[in-house]
Amino acid sequence: MQEKQHNKRFAQQFLLISLLLVGVMIFYSMRIFISSFLGAVILYVLFRPLMRRICEKKKWNKSLVAVGICLLTFLVVMTPILLTSFMIIPKISIFFKEGSVTMQVLADLDRQITNLTGYTLITPETIQTLRDQAGGYITGFLGETMIILTEIALMYLFLFYFLINVGKVEDFFERHLPFSKDKIAVFSKELESQTFSNALGAPLLALVQAIVAILGYWIFGVPQPIFWGAMTGLFSFVPVVGSMLIWLPAAIFQISAGATWQGIAILLFGVLIISAVDNIFRFVFQKKFADVHPLVTIIGVIVGLQLFGVSGIIFGPLLISYFIILLRIFQEEYVDA
Repeated sequence: MQEKQHNKRFAQQFLLISLLLVGVMIFYSMRIFISSFLGAVILYVLFRPLMRRICEKKKWNKSLVAVGICLLTFLVVMTPILLTSFMIIPKISIFFKEGSVTMQVLADLDRQITNLTGYTLITPETIQTLRDQAGGYITGFLGETMIILTEIALMYLFLFYFLINVGKVEDFFERHLPFSKDKIAVFSKELESQTFSNALGAPLLALVQAIVAILGYWIFGVPQPIFWGAMTGLFSFVPVVGSMLIWLPAAIFQISAGATWQGIAILLFGVLIISAVDNIFRFVFQKKFADVHPLVTIIGVIVGLQLFGVSGIIFGPLLISYFIILLRIFQEEYVDA
């Protein structure tokens, strides 16, 4: 009897190790498609209720509805992202051109620091490095445009397949995941909550902060307020410091340019208004969906940027959240049982 139990346990362990090895091999061979796949999963989770409602109540053709949802997601989700990217990236080099306002302010700031401390922080070599890096970002962005478009096309191919098989995808995982139906239901609910919180909450927060920042920058005379407002929204994805990486330099920029009261006003606006918008929005939204721990966001962004580049800002925290959910279910199913 003991020998049979030992053999059964050995067989289970061997099967588990084999599954892990095969899973790692599949993941490694498909790593170039991971961003597209994760993007499709996120959009599927967000728009699955709409797909079900239309197909079940209206009895419309699944393929036509799937195409319509793909077009809708492209207009609502991808178009703003692409437009923002094409607006921001080319302007980076403008701020570091010879004789630009940015370079003049940096030179004035350097002179003030030198007069106060006797040290020169911004050397010609530093300026050249900034220009080279700005040019490198633009070249890299343009060079990867085809790769980005290919990933988007693959993402919508995956999404279309998921949508026309709505319900079947869930049934497949319910049959094959080694958990009870109750645990799978819990996993599905938490996955949906985490997806809404990370994939919907973060972009909405960025949009709200961008609008508020644009208004503040315009009132207090910051050059190109729309551009800097968009940058403020973009940097809201960065954990802990977030949009402060934009409005704090903007305040210093104004003070160095001689607009002292505008700079102080921007500083107060950032501390009292932009930061308050961040805190209030996160509290309200995460209480409605899922309360994501800040540490999950920080680790997720670091891991995501390493694995997926810029898109990892969204994918990274989601992966960490999914991993924690699976770990908890595994513990409840097999360790605590």
